[in-house]
Amino acid sequence: FLLFKHKMSTTTTINKLALAEYSAELMVYFEKHKIIEIITRLMVEIGLIRPTNPQNWIATNIRRIADEFYHKCLKASYTSSKIDYYQLPRHFHHRIVIFGRSGSGRKTQALAIAKRFNLIYIDAENLIYTTFFRNDEVAQKLHKAFLDNVAKDKSSAVSKAIQQRLLQIDAIRQGWVLINYPRNVEEFTEMFETYKIPPNKVIYLQCPEIMAMRRLVAKPNLGCPQNTCEYIEHEMAYFSQNETAINDYLQRRHETIYIDSTPCFEAVRTNLWTQMERLPYVMGYKM
Repeated sequence: FLLFKHKMSTTTTINKLALAEYSAELMVYFEKHKIIEIITRLMVEIGLIRPTNPQNWIATNIRRIADEFYHKCLKASYTSSKIDYYQLPRHFHHRIVIFGRSGSGRKTQALAIAKRFNLIYIDAENLIYTTFFRNDEVAQKLHKAFLDNVAKDKSSAVSKAIQQRLLQIDAIRQGWVLINYPRNVEEFTEMFETYKIPPNKVIYLQCPEIMAMRRLVAKPNLGCPQNTCEYIEHEMAYFSQNETAINDYLQRRHETIYIDSTPCFEAVRTNLWTQMERLPYVMGYKM
């Protein structure tokens, strides 16, 4: 009986995970191709016109409506000219990665964004820590990867933990903002091109190394390992080593927003929120 009960529990868990993955993929597909916006516009126009043959009218006009949405989004993404942003599609949840060197203000801005847009705040470093204390397959893979200390295996294990978190119901329903991952171009590529529910915005906080170092040194020392000079220097070196490759990749994607994070917190926040509200949801590589 206990064995049967365990199997039933395992099957239920697998079914819930499969359903979550399916829901996430379907949501991303609808958002990416503007399905909801197109259907809504179709219903509005057909309600106003009341054609005698609605089937023929839909077949004739659906391509026009779809092209209008795609054209507006691409035009807004490629140009800096004034555009009627009120008519751009907005029916999507924010799924944001905040990227930048240590000291650029990632955590501060992420917490502000999470509060402003009611998003789930996810810190990859904290997620790794909490995953270590679980008793599941992802935790076991994480233990082995860090014990073996192989960079590729550690990256893969962390990626699994993050994917698992992003597929939880609160993240799917509310959207999320993630910091401290990805950290290199391979992880960015994997996240965009293989995740069931990829980010639809990457906020790149650009800050000179000298200013970032000054901010980190000025922080109060709470005894954390991250507060040591050796750790800070290691993080700066790792960022500099990967910065060019990551920037080359992000420049080719519609999702990237570049923000100068050298001003004060309030100025950066205002600029960031303005850009987020201004830009439409367009995914994929620029042509």
